[in-house]
Amino acid sequence: MKMTGFEHCQFFVERKKRYCRMSVKKGKSFCGEHESTQSDWNKVIDERIDCPLDPSHTIYKSKLTKHLKVCNAKVKLDAQPSYVVKGINLGETVKCLNDIPLSLIEQSVIDVVIEKIKNSFDKLPEIPEEILTHEVLKGELSNPTYGPEAKRHLLQTASLLGHLENADLVHENTCFIEFGAGRGKLTYWLAQATKNQTNSSILLIDRSSHRHKKDNKLKNEKVEIKVTRVRADIADLKLSDVPEAQQMQCQVAFAKHICGVATDLTLRCITNSIPKSKSSKFGMVIAFCCHHQCNCSHYVGHKYLEKEGFTNDEFPILCKIASWATCGIKLNKASEDSEREMLGRKVKTLLNQGRLEYLKSFGFSGRLVHYTTTDITLENQAIVATLTRESICGEN
Repeated sequence: MKMTGFEHCQFFVERKKRYCRMSVKKGKSFCGEHESTQSDWNKVIDERIDCPLDPSHTIYKSKLTKHLKVCNAKVKLDAQPSYVVKGINLGETVKCLNDIPLSLIEQSVIDVVIEKIKNSFDKLPEIPEEILTHEVLKGELSNPTYGPEAKRHLLQTASLLGHLENADLVHENTCFIEFGAGRGKLTYWLAQATKNQTNSSILLIDRSSHRHKKDNKLKNEKVEIKVTRVRADIADLKLSDVPEAQQMQCQVAFAKHICGVATDLTLRCITNSIPKSKSSKFGMVIAFCCHHQCNCSHYVGHKYLEKEGFTNDEFPILCKIASWATCGIKLNKASEDSEREMLGRKVKTLLNQGRLEYLKSFGFSGRLVHYTTTDITLENQAIVATLTRESICGEN
C-alpha cells in the first residue's frame, strides 16, 4: 500500500509515545532515518545503510560513493596526525567464553576459579603500604575549606607524586606523560612541582575533550615546563612518533585511576614505543582502577595467568569476581560478604601482578605498592617501574 501526503514522519517512537516529528520528502511517509526500519518500504525505496566511516548515521546505498568523499568522519580521519595509528596498541584478538553474568555460569565452574585464585594469591609476596606525600601539596592538604572528597583526591595525588620522586623519576630533560588525563588535575600538580624545568614537558593523553581543563589554568601561571594535550585513544597512539616524547632523554608515564582495559593499552603503548625511542630511561607510576572492565584480548598479563593455571575462558569470571572488592558489600558486615570482598581484592592483585610480569619481560624493574589506604579509596594499588637503556641491552 502506497502512502502519500504526509508532512511528518509516520514512525511511532515508542520511548516517547509519539510520532517522529522529522519532515519527509514529497510522496514519502518516513524520514530518512526511519525508512530503513520499515521492511515493506525497503522493497520499494532506496535502501539505507549504516555509514562505513561512522555507524551513528545512515545513508542511501545508491549514494555511498559520493557520501564517503564528504562524510564528516572522513574529514576527521584525514586530519589525524601521524602518531595516531588505528589499533596499534590493541594486541592480538583472544577468544574466550563465559562473558556472561555469573548467575548464568554453573557454580562448579566458579568454584574451580575461586580455588585457583586462592592458590595463586598465596604464592605472591605481601604488597607494602607506602603512603607518601609531596611538598607541593602541603598547603592544599592543610586548607580548612576543603571537604573530605577534595582532600581524598589530594592525598592520592600527593602520594603518587611522592612515588615519582622516590623512584628517581623527576629530572630535567624528561617527558612526563599522563595517560587517561581527563581534566588534568594530576598534571596540574606535577607541573607545580616541576615548574622551573625549562627543558622538560608534560603530555596529557585523552580521547575526549573535557571542559574546565586544569592545563588551561597553567597557561595563566608562571610555569616554565611545556604542557601539551594530545586528543587520541590510547589504543591508537604511536608514542614514539609524538614529537614531545622523541626529544627527551627520559620518558615517565603516570596515571591516577586509569580504567580497566585502558591500563593494558597504556602499558602496551609504552613497550611498543621503546625500540624506536631515543630516550635512555623510562619509568611509570600508575594507579589501577576498574578491573571488572578489563578485556581478554587487550590484557597484557596472560602469560602469567596461564602459568598459574587460568584459561582464557576463565578470564571473564576473574573480572567479574574482581568487582566484589568495590561493589559496596563492605557495608554489610556479614562474614560471607567479607570473604567475597577479599576474593575480589585477591583477583585485582593477581591481574596487577600479571601486568608487572609483562613489564619485567621487557626489562623493567618494578613492584606493586599500596599507595594509600582503603578508607581513602578501595582502588589503592599502584605500579612503580623503571627501565634504563642499559638494562634493555642486558636483556638482549
